[in-house]
Amino acid sequence: MATIDPWGHNLLKELIIMVEDKEEGLLRRTPIIGEMIIEAEQRGEQRGEERGQKAIAELLGRLFARRIGRRLTAEEERSIVERARVNGPDEVEGALLDLEREALIRWLAEPVRNA
Repeated sequence: MATIDPWGHNLLKELIIMVEDKEEGLLRRTPIIGEMIIEAEQRGEQRGEERGQKAIAELLGRLFARRIGRRLTAEEERSIVERARVNGPDEVEGALLDLEREALIRWLAEPVRNA
C-alpha cells in the first residue's frame, strides 16, 4: 500500500510553527490573521488573570470565613478584594493573621481607606 505522505509532514506541527515563530511565523505576518492571533492571545491572558483573581478571592473568602466562624457576606467579600487592590495584599494578610474574630469582623465592615 502506498504511503500518502512519504516525507512525514505533520500539518498540525507545521501550523503551530507558523503561529509560534514570532520572527518568521507566516501566519503572524499575515495582516488579518496576525491581528486575530494577537487578539486571541490577549483575551487568553486576560481570562487567565481573571481566573487567577477569582481563585485568590475564593481562597481568601474561605480563610476569612474560617477565622470568623461563618460564611462571609457579599459586602465582606467585596471589602477583602477592594482592600487587596487598593492597599495591597499585605494589609489583608495582616488582618487575617493578626486580628481576633471580633476585630476582624469590624475590620471587614470598615470603609476601605488608602494606605
